[in-house]
Order: sequence, then structure tokens, then C-alpha cells
Amino acid sequence: MALGHLWWLPAQAALNVNEGWNAGQAVRAMGAGTLYPHHDALTANNYPPLSFYLIGAAGWLFGDIIIAGRVIALLAQVANGLAIYVVVRRFADARWAAIGLLLFAGYSVTLLRAYLAINDPQWLGQAAMSWALVLLLPSDAGKRIAVGRVIAAAALIVAGGLIKHNLVAFPIAITLWLWWADRRALVAWIVTGALFAAIAALALFAIWGPDVFIDVLSPARGYSLARMTAKGGPLLLLMLPVLLACRPLTMRLRSDARLALPLFLLAVSIPLGIVQRSGSGVDVNAFFESIIALAIAVPVACALRPDGPYRWLAITALPALCLVPMAATKTISEITGRDDAVRQARPFIAAIAAAPGPVACDDQAICYWAGRQSGIDFFSVKQRLLKGDGDALVPTLDRSHFAMIQMRSDNPGWQQNLLIPIIRAHYRTVYASGGSELLAPKP
Repeated sequence: MALGHLWWLPAQAALNVNEGWNAGQAVRAMGAGTLYPHHDALTANNYPPLSFYLIGAAGWLFGDIIIAGRVIALLAQVANGLAIYVVVRRFADARWAAIGLLLFAGYSVTLLRAYLAINDPQWLGQAAMSWALVLLLPSDAGKRIAVGRVIAAAALIVAGGLIKHNLVAFPIAITLWLWWADRRALVAWIVTGALFAAIAALALFAIWGPDVFIDVLSPARGYSLARMTAKGGPLLLLMLPVLLACRPLTMRLRSDARLALPLFLLAVSIPLGIVQRSGSGVDVNAFFESIIALAIAVPVACALRPDGPYRWLAITALPALCLVPMAATKTISEITGRDDAVRQARPFIAAIAAAPGPVACDDQAICYWAGRQSGIDFFSVKQRLLKGDGDALVPTLDRSHFAMIQMRSDNPGWQQNLLIPIIRAHYRTVYASGGSELLAPKP
């Protein structure tokens, strides 16, 4: 199921609109523009900056930021799997650690496959936080946590937050666990974590001023209870048998306080993942922390069961197995469709590259490979228009400011996207292919 995305690693065609958006931010981080524009701009950036510098630098070495980002995301996903193996191995033998790794791999290529080896920073930020668990978890029950390990783990957590700001379940769960298991380590954790976070915040303010906090912490985004129920409900259904399977952890807490860590990870990550999924544009990346918690908690709990552990393991793995046919179908489609996607992207890239003036791309990978920067962030502008605070954006579009606009014909949520009729009122389609079109100003 991973072959489809691996087959796309060198391809100049985007698997996901996030790829081009992240590439555009990395280009700006490398000095080609403002990374955090004013909130009245047609562009936006609601991610912290660290990944854009890391992936931008890697892109300079690779020669292509999107391909470099794909490789880094794949390596980060492997790093998360290795962290799971090490954490489970602290509790159980190598067989159960391998099962935890397999559970993570199974859900990575089914439920979470949309984020497999794509240019997106979520797995990279998650890897920093997963290895913080490795640093903090003692190898034996009753063993105190060294202060040096606490400091290093706090640094990793802050680094992870500077890569992706919605990764909050792990730091909360770790804080609760240290309160339960080691109050001395908790003090060091809070003091050093607060110090690192304060240094990071001061550095961000010194470089970008208040715009970085406005853009990252209060982006234009709609939230919906219906979306939370429809998109987050499956995670709750998936986790109910997991919670039942983890009952042995609760029965051994007095003898091994380390067992509270996977329980806190589950208890915090599940509701936070469901709530985050209510946001417009938030995908299955909201479930990363829950799946990692599952891959740690289930094998550890099964290893503690005197009889029948594999029944609970099978129940936990069943949802991933049920998703295999769908994942396999998508894999075949990706393998067979890659070359066509690359061919269809070339005319768009060439036209955007040759446009005699500012350009905008719904799929910002087109602008990136054309060597241009998109003048519109389609998702951000759509959200701001829906909230009624995007009136200042309309005059720029009314003036036919852009020489060329690339836009998806099947733009998601076009019925609600007030940006689409504004664009079509002033621009006409001059080329269309593969679900995308090029628009130029009307005479």
C-alpha cells in the first residue's frame, strides 16, 4: 500500500495540495519573500517556521524542495516507527515491540496513507515528540528519570511545536504522567520547557513581530460540529476496543508507574484528535498522536495478559485490515496514473512560468515548479470570505491583477467558496486539462 506514494517520490506532480503550499513557504523562508504576511494579504501562513527552513535547506541540496520534503517526511515516519519499537521494548520483549511497529505501519499505509511520503511537516514534528518519549521513559520500573534526559526531551518537544503547532497531546500527556510518576522530573520538565518555549517565542517576535503569532494562532478557519461527528467519529469507534484492550495497564499501575504513560497518551490524544478534525481543512493528521498511542499501548497491554492476548490484538488491527482494499485500489491508481499526472502538469507549469505578470495557483506546486510564487492562498481567502472579513481582498481581484491563474475545476467546497465567482467574473478559461484550468483576465 505504500508503493503508490513511493513511486511518486521523484515526480513533478503533486499528490496533495499541501505539497505546493509547504514548498511555497520554504521558498519564502529561504529569502524569496515574507514568511508571515500581514493578515490583509491574499497569502497566509498558519504554520510555525522551523520546518520551512529545514526543508528549504534540504531542497537546496536536492535541487527540489517538494522531493526533499517527501524524503524527509518518509524518514520522519520511519523515525516514529522506531521510537514506538524502543518504547514498547522498555516494557516487553522484542516480539511485542515488533508488533507495535507493525500496528503503526499498518495504520500508516491505510488510515493515514494520505500523509505517507508527501511534502508536509506533520510527521517530522511528530518524530521529535515521539523521541522525547524515548528519552523520558526509564528502562526499569522505579528508576528515576535523569535531569539531563528531561532537558533534552523538553527541547525536542519545543522543536516539534516549532515544526507543527497542533501537536499538543504529547506534551500534555507527558506532563500528566510526570505528575503521576516522578514529581522531581516534573519540576525540571516544567521549568526547562517553559524556558525553551519563552526563548522560542522571543526569537519569533524578534524576527517577525506580532504577525507570526496572529497568523499561526488565529488563522481563518471554520469549525463544525457536523464535521467533527462525521470525520472524528470513526476515530472514537476505532479507539473503543483499544481502551478495553488496555485494561491490564490500569491493573499494574501501582507496581509500574511507567504504564500510566500510554494511558495518558490515549486519554489526551483521542478527544483532541476528534476536536481538531472539526476544523475545515484538517485531515487525518489530527489522528497521528492517537495512532502512535495505540501502537504503544496495545502491545504493552497484550504482553501483560496471561491468556488470550492475540484476540485483543486482532480486534485492534481489524480497522486497518478493513481499509486494505481501498488503500490497494488507490495504490494501483497512483502507480498507473503518475506519468499521466506529470504530463498533464507540464503545460500548466510552462504557462505559469511564461506569464508576463503576477500569477496565482490553486495547486501551489504548479507555481513552485514554474519558478514563481502564488499571489493567492486559495484556502485562506475562501475561509476569510466565509467569515465576512475578506472584503479588502476583492478589489485586487476586481482589477484583474493576475496575468494567469491556475485553478482546480473540481475545487473542493466550491458551492461555499465565494472566491470562485469573484475570479470567474474577471477571468476567462484559456486552457483546461485533468481537472484543472488556466484563467487569464477577460478583455
